[in-house]
Amino acid sequence: MRAALDEAGGLSVRVSVAIVDAAGGLIHLAHMDGAPLQCRDIAVNKALTAVGFAVSTGSWEIRLKEMSDAVRQGLPFQPRMALFGGGEPMLYEGVAVGAIGVSGASEQDDIRCALAAVQAIRDALEAAAGEGG
Repeated sequence: MRAALDEAGGLSVRVSVAIVDAAGGLIHLAHMDGAPLQCRDIAVNKALTAVGFAVSTGSWEIRLKEMSDAVRQGLPFQPRMALFGGGEPMLYEGVAVGAIGVSGASEQDDIRCALAAVQAIRDALEAAAGEGG
């Protein structure tokens, strides 16, 4: 959470940040002063989409091109789906163990904030592994 918020501060943007566990349960939600109110729900939806499919939400534009017309037309309208950048899964051995969603800035800035958080988790896990081994 702190890494995403720090990245947003560094970019001079105001965002909402949602972190969910592997089952989509909300662990933490932060909303920066000045971020649009609707960004709270969008951040949660990005996190849910990322953990549910174990892929970045920004990857859906390319993924949908490979799918049938029915999927391309139906999937974006499903509840709690966000098929644009700013949602990143947290993978452990290829399995999504959680995800982060960021909303409120440009799509690219949302992605940068989410990736900063994922990298902070990776760094913490590597540091912990180094201490134990």
